[in-house]
Amino acid sequence: MSAGKILIALIILLTANAVLHAQTVSVDAVDLPLNKVLTGLRDAYNIPMSFDDRKLSKYKVSLRSDFASPEEAITKLLEGLPLAFEQQGDVFVIYPEQKKRKPAMHVLSGRILEKGTQEPLPFSHIIINGKGLVSDQNGSFAFTSNEDSVFRVKASHLGYYILDTVFPPSKNIRLNLSPASIGLTEIVIKDRLVETGLQIGNQAGVEKLNNKIAVFLPGYGDNAVFNLLRLQPGILASGEQTNELIIWGSYEGHSKVTFDGFTVYGLRNFNDNISSFNPLMAKNIEILKGGYDARWGERVGGIVNISGKNGNIQKPSFTIVANNMTLNALVEFPLFKNGALVIAFRHTYYNLYNPEDMNFWVRGDNNPDSANTIDLTIVPDYRFRDFNVKYSARLKGDDLFYVSLYGGGDRFSYAIDEPVRNYVINKDTREENSQLGLAVFYGKTWENGNTSNLNISYSGLSSSYNDDLVVVVPDAGFYNHLKNLVSSNAIREYTVEADNRFSLNQNHTLEAGLGYKFNEVLLQEDTFGISQANIRARAQRINGYVQDVMTPGEKVTFKAGLRFNYAFNLKKFYPEPRLALTVRGGDYWKFNAAWGWYSQFIAKSAIVDDLGNYRYLWVIADNEDIPVLQASHFVLGTSYNRNRFTLSIESYLKHTRGLTRYVNFPAKDIREISQGEAYSAGIDILIKKDFGKHSAWVSYSLSKTIDQYGYFSYFNYDGYIRAPQDQVHELKLALLLNFDPFYFSSNYVYGSGFPKGYAAPTATTPAKLNYNRLDVSFIYKFLDRRWKGEAGLSILNVLNTQNIKYANFERLPASLTNTINIYAEAIPFTPTLYVKISL
Repeated sequence: MSAGKILIALIILLTANAVLHAQTVSVDAVDLPLNKVLTGLRDAYNIPMSFDDRKLSKYKVSLRSDFASPEEAITKLLEGLPLAFEQQGDVFVIYPEQKKRKPAMHVLSGRILEKGTQEPLPFSHIIINGKGLVSDQNGSFAFTSNEDSVFRVKASHLGYYILDTVFPPSKNIRLNLSPASIGLTEIVIKDRLVETGLQIGNQAGVEKLNNKIAVFLPGYGDNAVFNLLRLQPGILASGEQTNELIIWGSYEGHSKVTFDGFTVYGLRNFNDNISSFNPLMAKNIEILKGGYDARWGERVGGIVNISGKNGNIQKPSFTIVANNMTLNALVEFPLFKNGALVIAFRHTYYNLYNPEDMNFWVRGDNNPDSANTIDLTIVPDYRFRDFNVKYSARLKGDDLFYVSLYGGGDRFSYAIDEPVRNYVINKDTREENSQLGLAVFYGKTWENGNTSNLNISYSGLSSSYNDDLVVVVPDAGFYNHLKNLVSSNAIREYTVEADNRFSLNQNHTLEAGLGYKFNEVLLQEDTFGISQANIRARAQRINGYVQDVMTPGEKVTFKAGLRFNYAFNLKKFYPEPRLALTVRGGDYWKFNAAWGWYSQFIAKSAIVDDLGNYRYLWVIADNEDIPVLQASHFVLGTSYNRNRFTLSIESYLKHTRGLTRYVNFPAKDIREISQGEAYSAGIDILIKKDFGKHSAWVSYSLSKTIDQYGYFSYFNYDGYIRAPQDQVHELKLALLLNFDPFYFSSNYVYGSGFPKGYAAPTATTPAKLNYNRLDVSFIYKFLDRRWKGEAGLSILNVLNTQNIKYANFERLPASLTNTINIYAEAIPFTPTLYVKISL
């Protein structure tokens, strides 16, 4: 064929194709099968087509229109149908549209457990392919990825060896962590690091403690956990407050302790010797100092969240501890399938206080010279007892169920019948407290690894206070019955909460919850048989939260959440936005920031008498006399961890509104309720080093808390002043040495002192206000095949430094013009012994 003929044929072909594509195509179809319509177009316009006649007959179409080309007509006919087409040469090929395949989602889910007992380890840290997350209260976790099909997992929990392993996509895996019990040498795992002491700096304002090291610190065994808490930066140790944690300058009642999901309001003990819960029951301790995320609420201060042990489902065991004050026993044994029962009981077995140790400083206001100090001996009577009962079981799959019950009570009283200069003081003071707590918990782990928790709890505290005071001047025949007060105050709380966690993908975890709270407060007060108060207040609230935990990369974790409360008695909605950011700077540095709003609907309101004595009573906010407490927190910090060395620096700023103070001066006919606000700011520094089997840390807090209540006509002051709990400087040192089976530990606390005149702006106080205390401890552990035992000697306040207790003093009238200040002395030189046996 010649070149000319080939060229002519090509021109004809192109011309025919242009004509084909340029022709007008008309479609006139009303509810006809698609295959019939396409066949008609093919025949009418000579359009080559290929399609599955049977499959296209299922689709009915209606269309009346003209189109400039076959492509436009076919495109319009297939619109909205799961069909597509392409042109292969001159042929239009119509085929079912292929659905885009979603990337495969790989899931890794499971639980973190203690090896041996199979107890879940709540709030453990897990790093999966470089991204960090925290297990829930059941020890459950879930991680979803559309990129990785192999998971590198590193799991850790304080007091346990770190587990570093690899998994394929799996569900319901169990990561068993081996306990590294300090001092018990039967557990040895070579080439494995262990998380000891504490974790700080992973999140803003959050610190986790290993309760297993608490028993090695000096002190009474009944207060081991609080001995460890008081040595942490930002938690006040000076003043030895008895039943209230002061965290980052918070006021009484602004912080709370929760145990197994119910609130622990705290019982009274004179020298901070017995904690509000049994330390043998503690398993996990988490401190939320401020800036905490949307899962937590109901307080404007800090939160200490303690999880109790669930019991040994493998075999029975028991522990018994005897010390100078109490007998403490714990029994745990398997009960039913995959269940265990734990029972613990404490009781003081003789008069707790020696009169020789109960010296009070007495000083007349008209002569504050310390040379005139008089020792006044009182003989207090004290009794304490409490019990815990907890049953827990693992139900089908990895679900956890438990019922935790707590009951406790104490009684403290003392009498004074002593001459002081030319006066005789007759004083009889009694205080009784009882507390009950109950929690029912069910934690569900779903098939995809997501979790849901339901917690139903009750907590109640009842307190009664009787105070009778008579001052006699024998030479002048003067008799004055100054006080006869009978007071009772009770608070009750009922809670239902549901929490959920959903792993959406490797970059997002959604947390959401809904809850209901009911509070009731009772207050009755009589003075000389005349009723002064008879109040019964109730409040209901619905609360909820939603929070997205975002990990856009291995270096960044960002939380954005919103918590809300609707108070039925106030008919008002309270939003609480929360933000938190963690940035990892390389392998060793972390930078944290957090901000949030917080609301509190029950509070301890201060009542001040005409001598400046303070009492605190639980009240419910009504936004009239008692406003809702509201606070904003801002936290900024950094931490460095390498080679068992930790450096943490954290700063905070808090603004609290809605403080109340009630001034009641019947003799001067003054009754005022004043509302105020407070600012707290500070910086905490922690330096910790683990070397060999030993550990040491230093913490320093620089802080300032100021408040303003408006003008008081009697006190004659206005503006911001230092708050009663303000402590500018506090230094703490701790050392733990392990020479198995012998152990030595010591700790030292220095506080620069509370403000002078914190009872009232005009009150005089001892010249020495700073706080110094050195404690030491020696422990010997002995083991055999079945029994474990230890014996210890602690010496508290080795240097016998005279310190002042925070908020534990009284001012008594001696005459019309003079008063006597009675200051309670903190712990003097005190040796303590204990013996512990466990099976």
